[in-house]
Amino acid sequence: MKAKTELMLYHCLWMADMMMRPTWRNMTGSFEEWSYRNGCLRQMRALERQGWLESREGTDGTERVYRLTRKGYLKALGGCDPEERWNRSWDGKWRMVVFDLPEKKCGLRNELRKQLRSARFGGLQRSVWISPDPVQVIGKQLRKSASTCGVMTFFEGVTCCGESTSEMVAAAWNFTKIQSDYEDYLAHLKQMPGDSGVDSRDKLLEWGCQEKKLWSVCLEEDPLLPRELWPAGYTGEKAWKKRVLALRRAGKLASSTFTNY
Repeated sequence: MKAKTELMLYHCLWMADMMMRPTWRNMTGSFEEWSYRNGCLRQMRALERQGWLESREGTDGTERVYRLTRKGYLKALGGCDPEERWNRSWDGKWRMVVFDLPEKKCGLRNELRKQLRSARFGGLQRSVWISPDPVQVIGKQLRKSASTCGVMTFFEGVTCCGESTSEMVAAAWNFTKIQSDYEDYLAHLKQMPGDSGVDSRDKLLEWGCQEKKLWSVCLEEDPLLPRELWPAGYTGEKAWKKRVLALRRAGKLASSTFTNY
């Protein structure tokens, strides 16, 4: 997805009245004029054709109501719903991926590690990765990548020599870095601009762009483990709840600053 398109989806989420029911309302008056000038409505129609938005005739005086689809909602959130990930159950089994590729296939090794990180695996070693989740889908993708020039093996089981789940988590994921990322994100939330001043609109947009970048960094690093695997002091859920409140406030500010622009 193009960066401009993804940013548009993010702004649709940002303008939502309710985080769990994101809609774009009140497309009339001066805001509609602003939308036409900036090609906003044209972009929204394009997003609707691509399945990121859906629309219907308004029932409260508006000409049309736009709503993020499930696909668009998850994309605007950063690719996944953290609460869904945290609340999933764990069967107590670890899934392990072990691969052995020739030195001359350095590029392929790096690509496999990239795919594993994207699938939220944790690295016990550079060629040994674990996940608490079933790996059927990602396993087929990884095996296809490595099939022509290396060995890749998948295991499923439990630890057997007294290793605790907390030790496994600490060894596989860098939660010191994850914690630092969330602290940076929470610090940025506190810097949301107010609703006064002629340049409040530009400041709010600048803040929103940085908010999106910082949240993306958090999600890239955080495996979003089931609750029972959380390490002590984990602040992911706190940051998520603060984000929900911040985006609601930002949406209200955006509605007023854009309408009066």
